Amino acid sequence: IVNPNKPMIALTFDDGPSTTNTPQVLDVLDKYNIKATFFILGKSLEEGETAENILKRIASDGHAIGNHSYSHDYNYLYPGRTINPDNFMADINKCTERIKKVLGDDFDTRVIRFPGGYWSWEGRTGIRPILDEKGYAIIDWNTLNEDAQGAKKDANGLVECLKKNTDALGPDADSVVVLMHDTYGKEETVKSLPGIIQYFKDKGFEFKTIK
Repeated sequence: IVNPNKPMIALTFDDGPSTTNTPQVLDVLDKYNIKATFFILGKSLEEGETAENILKRIASDGHAIGNHSYSHDYNYLYPGRTINPDNFMADINKCTERIKKVLGDDFDTRVIRFPGGYWSWEGRTGIRPILDEKGYAIIDWNTLNEDAQGAKKDANGLVECLKKNTDALGPDADSVVVLMHDTYGKEETVKSLPGIIQYFKDKGFEFKTIK
């Protein structure tokens, strides 16, 4: 049951599943009894049966699943930094079909996250009506732990970045979406997760998923 008076926090993870870090992320979330939202990269499922089984676990553990494109290829999706509607929708559809191969034809999601973020690219007016017509919700973020930008940080550094970025939203921020990554090379993100969860618990946030 969601308390309408409590500020909301959604933990989101991009670019997975990975066979190395995603299971550990799931273990931490399980320990704290928290549900998160995973923006799945279609091509990550080509790693084989292990990756597919991790996606099945994400679903069976009750986490939300979003679409993060199949290829994450900026040159294909956004040639000249401009969204190509045909390429973009083909990639989104390919990702959905790849997930359905694992989770079954009943799987559906209306939440998508643009690789690089929606506001990073030109040509948004071309894609927006197509997404609206199909009922897709574009989900960006308003805070992040910076695990995919700047110098490589250890777990403590990631927690501190997240605190700084979240504090910058101001004391009245009541709907926070955190960008993190569960892909390869993000071991420190796994280690930072308990500290990040505790930070939001201490601030009185309620954890939610994006569906």
